[in-house]
Amino acid sequence: MNENIIKKKNGYKIWIVVVLVILAATVIYFEYPQINTGNEPVLNILTYSSLMQYGSNPNETLKYIFGNFENWYHVKINIIYASGDLMTQLAQTNGENYDIVIGLSNLDASVASKSGILYNFSVSNETYINSSLFRYMGTNNIIPYEYSFLTNDFNYSGPINSSIIENLTYSDLYNNTIASQYITENPISSITGEEFLLGQIAFYSSVLKENWTLFWKNAKNIDVTADWSDGFNLFENGQKQIFYSYITDPSYNAYFNYSRIGTVPFHFNGKEYAWMEVLGIGILNSSKNKALDKEFVNWFLGTKVQDLIPLNEWMYPASSIASIPPCYSVNPSPSDIIPLNYYMNATYIGNNIEQWLLEWKQVEG
Repeated sequence: MNENIIKKKNGYKIWIVVVLVILAATVIYFEYPQINTGNEPVLNILTYSSLMQYGSNPNETLKYIFGNFENWYHVKINIIYASGDLMTQLAQTNGENYDIVIGLSNLDASVASKSGILYNFSVSNETYINSSLFRYMGTNNIIPYEYSFLTNDFNYSGPINSSIIENLTYSDLYNNTIASQYITENPISSITGEEFLLGQIAFYSSVLKENWTLFWKNAKNIDVTADWSDGFNLFENGQKQIFYSYITDPSYNAYFNYSRIGTVPFHFNGKEYAWMEVLGIGILNSSKNKALDKEFVNWFLGTKVQDLIPLNEWMYPASSIASIPPCYSVNPSPSDIIPLNYYMNATYIGNNIEQWLLEWKQVEG
């Protein structure tokens, strides 16, 4: 922040000093109008433990985001990392004891909104948010701050020729040789596994017009791990060649000079399809600091923080004016992909997900 330093000079008139002080105060007011000069309030922010943890200097990034806001607004920020699922932790207290939640996904946002724990608000930087993301969020009470498609990572070395993987279809996984090299996650215990299942159901039901269980009856050789970490370890160690993960993984490896990998959405009839994960930030109804909450959300959605998303979260920023680093050029273009979320809204998912999981468990055995 640029500061104007006013130096006293002997012999100045008192009225000139007063005018300068007033002008300086005016500058400060318009730069940070919500500064609290009294006792410092506390903002309790619930989030996930990996927030901004995948960059070159996580501590500095967090200090920039939270420390600057604390200094500007004379507020204490208490970051609370969820012990498990964010929505579960919010439900346990009905949102009490938290002011802001960062990281609710598009699978949880609608549920949280319907529970009545979220505050309905708007912020100025919302105008820069890609408006289509709200459709996949399922509510306006959670503002999107980042998103990513879930695609199929692959190692160039392995038994399956990369030219086959680069045009991967769901039905390719009926082939036992290809399926034996493929990893996805359990939809009951893993968020990425649930997203794989939802995308697969959307594709079979709306694009192919077929019963979605057909895939699971035919793709018997795929490896279903308990969670993303288990799947990643198999992929990283070279035990499997294809892994259902994030579209930005190739750029992550390129940026940190790790081994080169590729990633592809599912293909069909010359088009590309993938499920989109969207994460959002919201204010809890129980918060006593809503004015400050809104200022923080506005800061978090602003360009300076949004510019940090790609190299620290390895997701695409929700802001349409945020910068995308050069290393992202190795990823497939998101604009070429049809979001499978398009075929099922949050209400439809909420009404059917338990039945789908039960059916999946029966078919998968």
